[in-house]
Amino acid sequence: MSVVGRTGKALLSTYFVLLVLFLYAPLVVLLVFGFNKGNIPTLPIKAFSTKWYSAAFSDTPLVQALIRSALIALINGLAATLLGVMAAVSLARRHLPLRRMVMTLILLPLVVPYIVLAVGLVVLLHELGITTSLAAVLAGHVVISLPYSVLVILPRLRSLDSSIAEAASDLGASEFKAFVLVTLPLLAPAMVSSFLIAFTVSFDEFAIASFLAPPGSPTYPIYLYAGARTPALLPEVIAMGSVVIGISIALIIAADFTRRWAERRMAAPVVGTVLG
Repeated sequence: MSVVGRTGKALLSTYFVLLVLFLYAPLVVLLVFGFNKGNIPTLPIKAFSTKWYSAAFSDTPLVQALIRSALIALINGLAATLLGVMAAVSLARRHLPLRRMVMTLILLPLVVPYIVLAVGLVVLLHELGITTSLAAVLAGHVVISLPYSVLVILPRLRSLDSSIAEAASDLGASEFKAFVLVTLPLLAPAMVSSFLIAFTVSFDEFAIASFLAPPGSPTYPIYLYAGARTPALLPEVIAMGSVVIGISIALIIAADFTRRWAERRMAAPVVGTVLG
């Protein structure tokens, strides 16, 4: 290996290590301070304790905010993935009028600042005579999650061999049955990825929720922002944040197993099940 090659490899390795430290050091710090017995998260830690975890789960508003965000994120993940599949199927057709315009409109929320979109949604709801609500928050989250779903599902759909669905049709399956029994299972890995991305986007979204969430029903990011500015709530917020990190890691592991299972299913013959 040449000197230039060794230098490039060393620089790339250093960059990777620094990137990992930059991304995960704050999470490690949060986990450590979640067990801090003191009220103020400062080093050195004098003693470790789990009292803040007990206090966090005893804090009803905090738990309710977390559950509220989780439910909204769950529904948003399902809705965005379903709409993403429908949009991808339409965009994958050979003859679709105004394809570029439709794709541009779907992807527009990616370039519009969320704060601008939130203000626009508030004005629209006001003109329609609709008050702020958690349903409005969910609608706003679906709008910003749909582009990610389409960008994940559409490439996977386009990569599928169209002859598989055609073979299912030749075996007597209707177009809808062939899609459900053949195409949809092949899209499962992309759908899982779409759901996880939409769930994450919704769960940690702040701008839209801060404008559309009704008074007294904050989502977890809103409550987190308020708690971080309140010294008395800060230890509880840190402890709950540690729990959220643990759940997130568990979800990532579960998603990876689901993806592997879906890929194994994809490797098995699927057309023959159409006549079953």
